Amino acid sequence: MIFLLQEEIDDYEQFSKWFNGEAEPQIEAAGGKVLIQGVEADNENMLHLVMETPDPETVGAFMSDEAFTAARIAAGVHVDTTKITFLKA
Repeated sequence: MIFLLQEEIDDYEQFSKWFNGEAEPQIEAAGGKVLIQGVEADNENMLHLVMETPDPETVGAFMSDEAFTAARIAAGVHVDTTKITFLKA
């Protein structure tokens, strides 16, 4: 299952340090994979992630996990702006 995640962040460097150092190994352990990670060229506070996971339930489990949400907030994610779109490949 491939999906696009879009959300506002405070600082891409801060987010990347957390995501690539702490979160990505957790996602990979759950069977997920980051395909593309970046911010908009004209808005470095708008994050885009294209990821692959075994199923939508895996995404839901991460997004509803209180500890993961707290870590996202600490990394500068505006969790109220998160938009997830499941894609057909």
